[in-house]
Amino acid sequence: MSPEDGLHRLELNLHPNEASGLLAVENGGLLRLRGWDLGFWAVLDEGGIQDCIALIGHREGAGIGEGWEIERLRAVPAGSPRKTADAEAIARRGVFVYAFGSHFGRKDGPLQPKRGFVARFREDAVEGSASGFAAELEVYRESFRLHRLVNDALRERGPELVPLREATRRAFVEAAVRRGREEGKAWSGMVRGGDYPLNFEGAAFRESGSLLLGLRFPTSAGGRPVLVEMEGVERLFEGGLPEVRGFLVVDAVGRGGEMAGVRDLALVGGAGGEELHLVTGNIDSREGESVLVRDYPEGRDTVATHFRCALPAGARSGSLPARFVREFPDLPRVEGIAVSGDRFFYVTDEDEGVHLRLTRLLAG
Repeated sequence: MSPEDGLHRLELNLHPNEASGLLAVENGGLLRLRGWDLGFWAVLDEGGIQDCIALIGHREGAGIGEGWEIERLRAVPAGSPRKTADAEAIARRGVFVYAFGSHFGRKDGPLQPKRGFVARFREDAVEGSASGFAAELEVYRESFRLHRLVNDALRERGPELVPLREATRRAFVEAAVRRGREEGKAWSGMVRGGDYPLNFEGAAFRESGSLLLGLRFPTSAGGRPVLVEMEGVERLFEGGLPEVRGFLVVDAVGRGGEMAGVRDLALVGGAGGEELHLVTGNIDSREGESVLVRDYPEGRDTVATHFRCALPAGARSGSLPARFVREFPDLPRVEGIAVSGDRFFYVTDEDEGVHLRLTRLLAG
């Protein structure tokens, strides 16, 4: 590991090398089981969620540039959950750690129900032994329920969004509608012709217990990233549905583009109120056959950038000004951000593997 632009670089083997979110471990007993002084949960997006949760730990007494270890969580799904894929965000509420699917689709569409899941496990119930860590995992995957909930709220009281261009509509929405109808899917009718395809990429719980979900797509009409505030997400595991309380538009577009989507969120509380940290960047990766990138070239090369903004108490809708923290001009795929003590940690997905990057908290 060597310093680079004030960052340390760690090579991590998190096969299949698709890190998509990062969250600091808060259970000290869990860290002590491995002799760690610092740890993070990471979600990976290649495979079912039960196979895609990992622990990254730092050995106590080692320098920050060494002593990092990786454990895969043996997550045992409760009941008989349906197939899941594409975990993109991880967040904590109390003792529960939540993981969220993208609710999106492949780069060429259509929307896929297996990506529309929410899962959770109790951090205080994770069992550790010589053979690793294990936990029971609850999985909610009622096809397109959150897609429908958020789209209805956007239509009723959401901000003005970027117009949905024709190729994106055909590839993601119309193709899903057609598949549901022609194959007689139980979810037929949950995706409708006027919908936006949603791509959840970041999540953080506010101190009130409400959830902020960051959208990589769609953006506002001005190309700004959109946050959905949702109350009662725990109801998904109790037979109910959450409620969308509002939408926040963040003035957080980095260099190189006119549109930016959320890549990840982290929220810090304190005496001065809640402060949101978010990484924003391009609306889809530039590799492969991305319909979005072709349809919205102004969102193709937006530089991944870390912003911070104060969250006014009780604010659920409106615009949020953001302050620049740092940018990653050579790292278009910054997938996760976490805060621990006085440091920021970032996880990136690159051809060479998955990297954890960190820097000291900057005052100002």
